[in-house]
Amino acid sequence: MAESVDRATLRILLAGLEILGLESVDNLPILIVGRIKPSDGQEALAESSLTLAPHFVFVNGDETNFDGLELAQMLREQKLPTTVVLFTEKFQDENFLRVAALAGVEEVLPKEATSEQICQMIRDVISSPRGQQWKLVIAPEKVEEKVESKVIALSSGKGGVGKTTLIVNLAIALSEETKDSVALLDLFIGDTLALVNGTAKMTLSEIPEAVREIDLELLRPYAVRHESGAHFYTWFFSPERNLPEYIDIERLEAVLKALRQGYRFVLVDTPLTLYVPDLELLKLMDEVLVVAVPWDLLSLRATKALTLGMKKWDVTPKLLFNRVQADADLTPSYIASQIGLDVFDIIPNDSRAVVQSVNIGEPIVISNPESEVSKAIRRVAKRLAGLPVEEPKKRKFLFFG
Repeated sequence: MAESVDRATLRILLAGLEILGLESVDNLPILIVGRIKPSDGQEALAESSLTLAPHFVFVNGDETNFDGLELAQMLREQKLPTTVVLFTEKFQDENFLRVAALAGVEEVLPKEATSEQICQMIRDVISSPRGQQWKLVIAPEKVEEKVESKVIALSSGKGGVGKTTLIVNLAIALSEETKDSVALLDLFIGDTLALVNGTAKMTLSEIPEAVREIDLELLRPYAVRHESGAHFYTWFFSPERNLPEYIDIERLEAVLKALRQGYRFVLVDTPLTLYVPDLELLKLMDEVLVVAVPWDLLSLRATKALTLGMKKWDVTPKLLFNRVQADADLTPSYIASQIGLDVFDIIPNDSRAVVQSVNIGEPIVISNPESEVSKAIRRVAKRLAGLPVEEPKKRKFLFFG
């Protein structure tokens, strides 16, 4: 699973138990990362223990649907530092205690264990060799610097306008231009990763339903790290693995809240947006850019429909024109005025260079940094970050005519 990293929060998974009043131990906050019901069974318990990588799994040792000994043995065989604690009526049964210890169970407590007993057990484990693997950092009075994050969605009413290619390049450009933390959240089928020759080992759709609290540490194993510094998250696998379903808005809101804790910029690649659930998710964004191709009549028609739909949800997007041709009869600013939106920026047309970069799996801002497309994308990145921007030279047939 994920490598051990410095953490300032103790993560506990509960199975068939409800522990009340356990909020911290010696200034180390406690987070309950999930609750597994007996009806969920052993498989859900094992999957959650692997996926969530908690420090502790508290198991009801008298629940027939759970086998804490089997879980402990599995975690030990995989050399994971997670500690299994059994709460059972057999806590004084010497034969049971011996079998549990051989299986890898770290502690056995009575079901009616008090908060003080549980806290002392946690202290003992933290000071043990197993606990030292967690590299827990206890910071009594650390003043936390708030990251002023910005969530930006790229949307479109029609496919084939280059939205996904743009957002991948924008994520890389933002990371390189700002030196800030950047996350790219793909809400479709992982095409963003395909554009950088990346593969997701886990997707956000696989977070167990039993997980009620989502935080940044939970999400870190789901990140695919790009050489630019940008982190890629995908909601679904490719169509061969699982078809996309409707995204739970509450779960998406929780994921975005967690990403805001650790990233200065979060770029969101939305599905084709003309349906109510897709429009609703745009309300969670700080800024929405609609990608359109000015010489594609169907693209403009879909953009107009999308704009009308967004207004019903009190979302005011801006236009990002892509593949702008130098010899176009209509200027981007004229088209924008007809649609009723402001032009955020424009990307010139260079299909050959862009297609070549897609085919080799290396975004154009890296493979061809001096191209006009790359320069325009970096300008957009700076504009999104609020950095000084050198405006493009005005030409009578291009840009903001």
